[in-house]
Amino acid sequence: MKTAFGLINFVIGILSLLVGVSNIEFVAKNPSSAMAGVVALVVGAVCLWMAVEAEHPEQHD
Repeated sequence: MKTAFGLINFVIGILSLLVGVSNIEFVAKNPSSAMAGVVALVVGAVCLWMAVEAEHPEQHD
């Protein structure tokens, strides 16, 4: 279950980063796409962080 959660977050994170970069590239045509691109980049970064944490949790004592 932990592996599936990490894999799903990894895939969603990569796709979100791709969407974010492509939205930022269209900033000359539509300035509001830059904000959507930044939001997509943040979502992608959070998903990738959650995927890494799911696979390699830190031990807190």
